[in-house]
Amino acid sequence: MDTELASALAIFSQLFDAMPQPVAVIDNQGNYVYYNQESAKIDAYPAERAVGHPLLDIYPAMDAESSTLLQALHHGKRYTGAFQAFVNAQGRLVQQIHTTLPLLNRRGAVVGAVEIARDLAAAGTDSGTSAIATGKQEANQHGIVSQDPAMQVLIRQAEALGKAGVNVLLCGETGTGKELFARLLHQSSQRAGAPSPSPFVVLNCAAIPETLFESTLFGTARGAFTGAQERQGLIETANSGTLFLDELNSLPWSVQGKLLRVLQDGMFSRVGSNKEIRADLRVIAAANETQQEMVEGRKLRPDLLYRLNIGQLSIPPLRERRGDIPLLAEAFLHKHRGVAGGRVKRIAPAAMRQLQACRWPGNVRMLENVMQRSLIFCETGDELQAIWIGEDAADTRPGHGAPAEPAPDAQSQGSVLSLEEQISSYEKTLLIGLLKEHASLSEVARRCAIPRATLQYKLKKHNITLHRSAS
Repeated sequence: MDTELASALAIFSQLFDAMPQPVAVIDNQGNYVYYNQESAKIDAYPAERAVGHPLLDIYPAMDAESSTLLQALHHGKRYTGAFQAFVNAQGRLVQQIHTTLPLLNRRGAVVGAVEIARDLAAAGTDSGTSAIATGKQEANQHGIVSQDPAMQVLIRQAEALGKAGVNVLLCGETGTGKELFARLLHQSSQRAGAPSPSPFVVLNCAAIPETLFESTLFGTARGAFTGAQERQGLIETANSGTLFLDELNSLPWSVQGKLLRVLQDGMFSRVGSNKEIRADLRVIAAANETQQEMVEGRKLRPDLLYRLNIGQLSIPPLRERRGDIPLLAEAFLHKHRGVAGGRVKRIAPAAMRQLQACRWPGNVRMLENVMQRSLIFCETGDELQAIWIGEDAADTRPGHGAPAEPAPDAQSQGSVLSLEEQISSYEKTLLIGLLKEHASLSEVARRCAIPRATLQYKLKKHNITLHRSAS
């Protein structure tokens, strides 16, 4: 340890010990040289085991990019009142506001870094920190799990747009969390803060046949067509609240002009009626194509686009914010651990490397599905050792690790398979793999924790033929 850093710690360690906030100091090698008891309590990690050890050994889910201490050490970055989230040793999601600074010696060289934090869970019980407590409640409401700086900027922009009450267009690949941002926009608005909760109405434009779209959106008048009853549409349902149009690029061209009038004049009429109805709502739309692609492909009228994108947010794909992968994976582990009987408490480092080696074309939604699937097939123990990822998700660039072995049957069918079919396919793959490893059917049955007769039934069910003698 640098002598000047050691001298400073000798002076300030008693002060740090008395502080009610977590305080940690690392040296120029990234090893903890100070770690107070408040840090140990929040991180659920003994202080005596932390001091003298590398930060990344203690938090394998972190890396040099996601650790603010290492960013301060290696790049001289300074953080004041910044938000950070991570999963502690007991699997609890910890959310903090922290100040992190590089430590310089007399020559100006970086010899370490210090971090002083405030746990948001503790802040919620402190009447003097109401602003921080409110921030935590909002974070829990919108459900966006991220410590990526670009995502934090987007969240703040969404909150500002939400308060302004303008129409917003969200663009981003499938599975990036556009609906979560739409809900954040709604929750941040004065509409959501009204005395009675205002509606948040979701319409997936790709899920409604074009022939029914107009009546679904605008409602019908009695006798508009054979059997038609007086019925309000989703625009009326969303009155005083928010209408969220998901998959906007599937919005039928035939109704876009009528929707444009709603946005321009706040007026519309039900199908089969000349009576005009006033609409008081804000529209948030989401698309997995760019604005240019939608206009050039004649999927969206330019004038409608201009009315919708008063506010616009582009949600980055997961591959562009890889520092969030460990945090999201841990969150999904604890969300879905029930499918494995609740026994799985952590992700093995090798499994975490598999997750980080993937390019995630399906983004956060795909990561959640992979975590749920992996938990279903987790055989024993309290640690998730294997990750079930299809070949299309693997990043095979040199230096990015090996992907998990795909399950061929499910892979070839893609997303058209139901969950039951996917489970059946993976069950077959598991059995084939175990039969290659073990010569005894009894051993395979033991590994699967099923009777031998059940195993034989499953082999017959999956048309698995044994080409060797198995006892």
